[in-house]
Amino acid sequence: MKNGKVDPFIDELIRLAAVLGYSGQFVKDRALMGMTDVLNAAWSMKAPHPRAYMDYLDLLRQTAHQLEDASNFGIQVQKEPHSSKRAKSDDRHTTERK
Repeated sequence: MKNGKVDPFIDELIRLAAVLGYSGQFVKDRALMGMTDVLNAAWSMKAPHPRAYMDYLDLLRQTAHQLEDASNFGIQVQKEPHSSKRAKSDDRHTTERK
């Protein structure tokens, strides 16, 4: 489960659980195996975990989105300051010749 890949991962888990008839602890274990270390650390702080596996996956999705939002918060687009073309001394824009 990498940043930006949480939704497809959990959606695929839910799809496979429905198709193959899996539920409960088996699905929870598969979700745990797919976690990154950062998500696993954040997930361990969210105790107690829901017993129903669908609620478990929903809370896991919310936790992963919170981590993504927190990591994206620190990323800011660096814009170059506006500079006027005439702010600098440039002889090309003068009519007088030296």
